[in-house]
Amino acid sequence: MKIIIVGLGQTGKRLAVVASREHHDVVVVDSRREAVEEITEKYNVNGVVGSGGSRRILMQAGAQNADLLIALTPHDELNILSCMTAKKLGTRDTSARIQKPEFDQDEAYIMEEYGIDRLLNPDKEAAKELLWHIELSGALRTEAFFDRKAMIVELTVEESSPLVNMTMQQVKEFFDTDMLVAAVHRKREMIIPDGAVRIQSQDKLEIIVSVKSVRGIFSRLHMKKKQVKNVLMVGCGTAGYYLAKELEPSGYSVKILEKDRERCIELMKLFPQAQVICGDAVDTRTLKEEGIRKMDACVSMTGDDRTNLAVSLFAHSEGVTQVLAKINEMGYEQLLKETDINVCVSPSSVIVEKLLSVIRNLASSDRSRIKKLYRIADDKAEAIAFEVSDTCGKIGIPFCSPEFKLKKRILIAAIIRGQEIIIPNGSSSIQTGDTVVVVTDVDNVLNELDDIFIQS
Repeated sequence: MKIIIVGLGQTGKRLAVVASREHHDVVVVDSRREAVEEITEKYNVNGVVGSGGSRRILMQAGAQNADLLIALTPHDELNILSCMTAKKLGTRDTSARIQKPEFDQDEAYIMEEYGIDRLLNPDKEAAKELLWHIELSGALRTEAFFDRKAMIVELTVEESSPLVNMTMQQVKEFFDTDMLVAAVHRKREMIIPDGAVRIQSQDKLEIIVSVKSVRGIFSRLHMKKKQVKNVLMVGCGTAGYYLAKELEPSGYSVKILEKDRERCIELMKLFPQAQVICGDAVDTRTLKEEGIRKMDACVSMTGDDRTNLAVSLFAHSEGVTQVLAKINEMGYEQLLKETDINVCVSPSSVIVEKLLSVIRNLASSDRSRIKKLYRIADDKAEAIAFEVSDTCGKIGIPFCSPEFKLKKRILIAAIIRGQEIIIPNGSSSIQTGDTVVVVTDVDNVLNELDDIFIQS
C-alpha cells in the first residue's frame, strides 16, 4: 500500500519505521528538512519537505493515488486540512490526530462534513488505558485489554517462585483458573510457548486471562488486589483532563497536583468534586505533604517525561500500590518498563498500535478485521484481536483436527464469544461472530485471520 505520513514527531517517526518494515510504500511529509532527511537516510521511506496542508506538497507526495494519509502534526487544524485536501486529490482513506477537547466533542460532525475517515485522540486514548489499569490491574503489570472481558498481564518469575521449571500445562493447573501463557520473554528471546517449554527464573510471562479470573491469579501468588479509592493525579493537561473526566463521576476520591496556577483555577471549575492543589511535584516535600503514602494510586501525567519518571519512582518508594505514568519518549518508556512500576502508557504507542490495525485492515481482502492490536513483550510480540467473519476458512473445525494447523510462532490465546471467554483446548472451534485473540512474534505480519493457518 502507499501510505503518506504528515508530521514527524514521535508518533510519525515510529509509524513510518514500522510501516516501512512491513514493506509498504511510505512517504513522509514535514516542514523541517532535517527531520525528513534523518528518517529517509536511515529507513526505506521517501520524503517531501513542506506543509502537509499544501495541495502542491501533497501532490508531490503522491496523494492522488495513495491508499492512506495519516496526519500527525502537533496542530489539529493542519491535520484536518491535510486530510480534507488529500481526500479531494483522491486518497482512499485518511486519519487525523486531534488533541483539543473542543474538536473531540465535534468528532462526528468533522468526520462527516470534511470526509475524514477517522479522528485519533492520543491523549484521550491514553487516558482510557490508564483508567482501565486503575480499575483492573492491581499489583500486576497489565499489557492489553480486549473488550473489557480479557486482558494480558505481565508476570516476572522470581527465583523463589513455584512456577520455576513448570510446563505450560502445570502453570495452568497451578493457577486453577481460565488463563494461558501466551508468550515468554527470556533475556533477548521471545518464545511463543508449546507444551515442551518450561518456565525459568527471570522469565517474563505474558498471561491472557478473563477479567473475572484475575483474582485467582492474585490469590495463587499471594498478592492482594487492593481496591483503588484515592487517586493522586500529578499534572493535568489534556490527557489529565480526559482521565479526571472519567474518574470524578465514578466514585473515586481525586486529588490533582498542578503547578500552573491559572490551570488550577480552570480545573476547580471543571472538576468541583476533586481537590485541586497548586504545587510542583518535583519537590518531594510537596508530595509528602499531600499524603502520597495514603494514596491507592498515583498517576503522573505532566508534559515532561523526566518529571513523570521521578514522580513514579518516588511514589513507588513511598509504598503506593498502583503507580502509573504517561511517557512519550521511547527511551524513558523502556527505562520505566525495567522497573517495578506497574504501568507506563505512551500516547504515541497507543496511536501507533491503533494505526497498525487500520493499515492491516486496509491491506486485507478479508472481512475478518482487526479490532485491537497491541505490541507486547517489549515490542517483540503482538496480541491481535480478529473479528471472525463467515469468510474464515476454518469455522467449526476443532483445533485438534489435522485440518487446523497454525503456522510457527503463532498461538490462539482466547476466544471471546458474546459474554463468554474461552481459553481454547483441542475441542474448541472458531465460530462466525467470535473475537479471536492471536499472539505472534512481530516477524509474522498478520493482516487477516486466515494468515495464521498453514493452507493445505
